[in-house]
Amino acid sequence: MNWLRQHRLMGVALLSLVLGSLLAACAPDPATSIITPDLGPQLIAAARAKATGMEQPEAPALLTLADMSDEEIYAGLDGDLAAAIQAADPAGGENLATANACIGCHSLDPDVVMTGPTWHNIGDTAVNRVAGESPAYYLYQSIMDPNAYVVTDYPAGIMTQTYQDTLSQEDLATLIAYLLSLHGAGE
Repeated sequence: MNWLRQHRLMGVALLSLVLGSLLAACAPDPATSIITPDLGPQLIAAARAKATGMEQPEAPALLTLADMSDEEIYAGLDGDLAAAIQAADPAGGENLATANACIGCHSLDPDVVMTGPTWHNIGDTAVNRVAGESPAYYLYQSIMDPNAYVVTDYPAGIMTQTYQDTLSQEDLATLIAYLLSLHGAGE
């Protein structure tokens, strides 16, 4: 009987070790870039290159806000909202982020993992987040319809879903202006 008990304990210990290793492997790594929508083609190209012994081509350079015209930054937005964002004082957006509890889930430190993705360099990140979408429109969608695009490794349905009812156009414009101002940090 003692022999059976020892084997059970060893089995439980082994199972705990395996599950712990699996869970650790699934944890997001805050030091890596947030996964982009074109990750699939990049992985396929890398697998093909490895299989054929060919070197993997360099990934295309990511654009930044500095690479874009105003028309490109605000494309897709209602003209009044685009004008309001351009006229807004980004400094007021920091207060709005605090008042609306955004900072409870989003950090400005890229090494701090929170419930929501980091806002570190979010202005430049938004440029490349969704192909064909302007950075201002991406941020607008992320606030007004948080589940329209959910960043990989972050759960859907966590972000407040009522900002379209609670934020005035002026506050929305100020918050987007603030987020767009968080750029150029280099990676």
